[in-house]
Amino acid sequence: MIIFRYLIKEVLAALIAVTLVLLLIFLSNQLVRYLSYAAAGKIAASFVVEMLGFEIPYLLALLLPLGFYLGIILAYGRMYAENELPVLQACGFSLVRLLAITSALAGVISAVVLILMLWVNPYIADQKGKGLAKDTVLSTLRAGRFQVLNDGHSVIYVETISRDRTRAKNLFIAQQSPKAVEDNSPWTVISATNAYQEIEPTTHQKFIVANTGYRYDGTPGLNDYKIIQFKKYALRLPAMPMHAAHQEQEAIPSATLWQHYQNPVSAAELQWRLAMPLSVFVLMILAIPFSRVRPRQGRYTYLIPAVLLYIIYVNVLFMARNWVEQASVPIFIGMWWVHLVLLGLGILLLFLQQNYKVRSFVLKNIAGKKS
Repeated sequence: MIIFRYLIKEVLAALIAVTLVLLLIFLSNQLVRYLSYAAAGKIAASFVVEMLGFEIPYLLALLLPLGFYLGIILAYGRMYAENELPVLQACGFSLVRLLAITSALAGVISAVVLILMLWVNPYIADQKGKGLAKDTVLSTLRAGRFQVLNDGHSVIYVETISRDRTRAKNLFIAQQSPKAVEDNSPWTVISATNAYQEIEPTTHQKFIVANTGYRYDGTPGLNDYKIIQFKKYALRLPAMPMHAAHQEQEAIPSATLWQHYQNPVSAAELQWRLAMPLSVFVLMILAIPFSRVRPRQGRYTYLIPAVLLYIIYVNVLFMARNWVEQASVPIFIGMWWVHLVLLGLGILLLFLQQNYKVRSFVLKNIAGKKS
């Protein structure tokens, strides 16, 4: 029991340290991305912190397997380098017992990741989508500043915005067709005294409704333009996509995905959610042989090869997910073969490591008898 607590404590400490560092790095990256979205008018500035909070459970589900993998390598690597594990093994502490102790912690980590992937993250993805849907165009604007939208094909300006960000005064919008390829393509310019946002009840499309203004249609540099005066004018601004490639599937409940498992897209998403908990055990099998270093070797000798193998593993998982979505691979094969290949590699490394120890023990006994 003392050895069990000691090993769990060492791995858990390394796991927490590595996961926190990785989480801070990825959150910083996401923060910069969301701030750029807010500056570009894609999301409201007040929504940045909430979006960042939505990212934490998703990142934890992805980073916990990696943190556990590196935690085993760092913790056991230190114990091998300082002769702690060799001494324990000399006293009868077998590799099987080491695997059993590490598997107990792997089961807990896998259960946490499973809960995050199957239930927590779909709920959070759904809440994120609802939050973005409630976000209004006016809430992303800044008074007294021209903002460029739709890759430069739209420019919008408001002089003042109400405190609840539902109404604006002195609106200016200039739009060019997104298909325009020349600088002198026709533009539509709208000027109004005030405006507000409205959502069409059937299609849920967002419109800016301008009151008492003018619409100008024409080509810059030419005199053949027309002027239209209006009392009320509804304008649908182009959406600015900022969603991830699989965000719509991420918001679907796991039970719904299981009901539509014969659909390649649903099967790929469900298999991806199960891939992360399974990867905890696969990475554990790989980490133990990578953590074994000789006393004179550095504790980080096999860290770079281990990280490279993890990168290959994750990238092949992404590729397998796309293959399942595109129906290039049968659903029953799916992404499972990736785990089986890596698991087989880990078992092979464990076998070679154990076989090397047995062979060394036999050679030492033979040498001792000859002497």
